[in-house]
Amino acid sequence: MSHPTNFSKVTETEKYIKLGLYVITFLLAVAGNCLVLLILWKKKRKSVNDTLIFNLSMSDLTLMLLSLPVNAFFLGGIEFPMVFCKFLSPLMTATFNVSIFTLTFMAVYRWRVIVNSLRPEMRHRYVIIWIIVIWIAGFVLLLPLIIVAETEETGGCKENWKPHQSRVYTAVLFILQYVLPLTTIAGAYILIGIEIGKAKERHDSDAQDRFASEVRRKEDLQIIKMMGLIVILFAVCMLPIQVAWLIADFGAEDHKEIGDILLRVADIAAYLHACVNPIVYGTITRYFRREYIRYVKSVFCCKT
Repeated sequence: MSHPTNFSKVTETEKYIKLGLYVITFLLAVAGNCLVLLILWKKKRKSVNDTLIFNLSMSDLTLMLLSLPVNAFFLGGIEFPMVFCKFLSPLMTATFNVSIFTLTFMAVYRWRVIVNSLRPEMRHRYVIIWIIVIWIAGFVLLLPLIIVAETEETGGCKENWKPHQSRVYTAVLFILQYVLPLTTIAGAYILIGIEIGKAKERHDSDAQDRFASEVRRKEDLQIIKMMGLIVILFAVCMLPIQVAWLIADFGAEDHKEIGDILLRVADIAAYLHACVNPIVYGTITRYFRREYIRYVKSVFCCKT
């Protein structure tokens, strides 16, 4: 589960294609997420949503700086000591956990804000506590991987599971890392949609309330659109690797080849989600779009 690609079956042509895609993905993701972190770091008044986006970008950046290079080196046939298999290789699983847990928290928190619109925003220190809990939970889920990880004679990593343990772990990961979070997020968005509809009906009769409600509704919808698109892209990018893991552990023998082929391309799709988030921020939100343009102009020495 920590090391999705069977590199021993990858042809030389595939290796060069994958390395090229790794380089492109790495550069785009690092540049995009560093820009997001810089923009949010310099923002004077940070909302809860800003802090959570900062955490999401940190998770994506960690994935790209630590996990992707390790995969690239494995692909090149470079041998690594046990410490890499025990800690760096499972980081892919940990960062995926942090990303989806953060998105789940964002959805539930947005529902809470809309339902209790008169309550003040969560205090910053409580948000930080929740972020720490998310990272701890993300790493706790990969402890079994750290225990079973070993080095292979080929220089890569393998997982030395006892009979049926791998199936149990794959099933648990699929539920906690994919099904349960996405179900929770979908439920939160359905409740948000219902609440926004009710709020609109309540304020339609009062012009002053209607104006204030419309401003708030536009802000909420902008955040919801951004979060919704990020969640959809995450689900799409993570689906191939989740299916590949399930086929590897639960598929019949005649399906193993399909699972192996899927594993050889699924990691690219999984890494891709770290690239698309900064694009989504700039596409949906005016603030990020304005800051992107300002930083790009400053890089090319253009004065506004």
